[in-house]
Amino acid sequence: MYKRVSTYTVKIAVITVLTLAFSSCRKYVENVPVQGQRVLVYTQDYRLLLNNRNAQEIGSGNTAILSCDDVELSDPELQTSLANNTINSAIYSWKNPFYFGETEDIDWNYMYSAIYVYNTVLQGVMDSKGGTAEQRSVLYAEALINRAFTFFTLTNLYAKQYDASTAANDPAIPMLLSPELFVKLNRASVKEVYDQIIRDLQEALPLIPVVQVSTVQPNRGAAYALLAKVYLNMRNFEAARTAAEQSLSLNGSLYDYNTFLTTNILPTQYNDKQILLRKVPRNSFYPLQLSPSLLNLLDTKDLRYELFVKPGSNFYPAFQGMGFWSRENYNDRTPVGLTVNETWLIRAECLARTGKREEALTMVNELRKMRFRPSDYRPVVAASDQDALQRIIEERRREFFGTGLRWFDQKRLNKDATFARVITRSIGNVSYSLEPNSNAYVFQFAEKLVAQNPELVQNPK
Repeated sequence: MYKRVSTYTVKIAVITVLTLAFSSCRKYVENVPVQGQRVLVYTQDYRLLLNNRNAQEIGSGNTAILSCDDVELSDPELQTSLANNTINSAIYSWKNPFYFGETEDIDWNYMYSAIYVYNTVLQGVMDSKGGTAEQRSVLYAEALINRAFTFFTLTNLYAKQYDASTAANDPAIPMLLSPELFVKLNRASVKEVYDQIIRDLQEALPLIPVVQVSTVQPNRGAAYALLAKVYLNMRNFEAARTAAEQSLSLNGSLYDYNTFLTTNILPTQYNDKQILLRKVPRNSFYPLQLSPSLLNLLDTKDLRYELFVKPGSNFYPAFQGMGFWSRENYNDRTPVGLTVNETWLIRAECLARTGKREEALTMVNELRKMRFRPSDYRPVVAASDQDALQRIIEERRREFFGTGLRWFDQKRLNKDATFARVITRSIGNVSYSLEPNSNAYVFQFAEKLVAQNPELVQNPK
């Protein structure tokens, strides 16, 4: 049974570092110690800092979930909810900016507050007192992996998809590498951020343990899993496959949904063997009506359909259609961090893209055996490498709907003409279209943030 890691803070000023920022001013993190003030002394102080789950577990959230084509809010009741919320209606219609006037981008604030914490650990933990060299090195590596994950998430929300021919010139995000209060928010390039992410992960790998106490703390398999995601987005499929295989060699167990049929319990992210690093959305629009394009991919005998799809009458407000029945209705929040099942499908995709169709299909079918009752399972087959790749992309959609991962897949798959799609949806009588590689795939920064930091060049509409 999982034992929760303590999140109490020692009775020193470390608590000030943990206070989250809700004001997007030049001081990108508010309520942190005055520079030069010594508040973290012992190795255990840094352990407690990284144990603060609530401050650091935020990953991608409502913007990715509501923007992707897994969702189609066509019911009149949900249309009214959209029309009454300017932020959600802007997100749903891909109408930048989402956060205008004095409105805060709270996800941005959370993630940059977490980056401040990771930078604080990286700057000070190796000189801390009272711990062993190994304990200090592990904390250092955890901070590197978490910072890399957060940089990766932010870049894929607020910058163009990685393209080797333009990445050196495409602006990404402010890449803050030290815990300073007063900094200019100049944007690094997409290439610079990706290069930093890879450096962080390569530095962390020899230091991070294979096994950790909880999924709040990344292990070595998590570092390789993130490296696989990074290389996949760079379209370096051989490197992505290698990293995925290294991760799966350490953590390669999938959860079998047939287990739920006998226990009636889903594991939490703390004890789910598929979870490599726990991250969750801060919030999400509710209820989420699922799109016909997604529902057409889901067999009603698929256990993912049985567990995570319910008629609209089960939700409040009720609606016509089918909705996403999230893990919060069982025992935990939606996972958007690093997982074995995504790493599994990354390897399968890379195999298909490099001419190893049969190996790719074997991986997909091994996963599918754990998503159907034995009597309902049917293997996926493919007549060509491209057909196999299509089956794998469809399987990713079935496996991760409701998480927002589909938004990032849409964005990266626009580089493949076969998968590029025009997405259309409506609010009231107004129709909106999302073209492949549109500027709408790059979210704008909150207007308030740009106004207070004029060096932060806004993304185009």
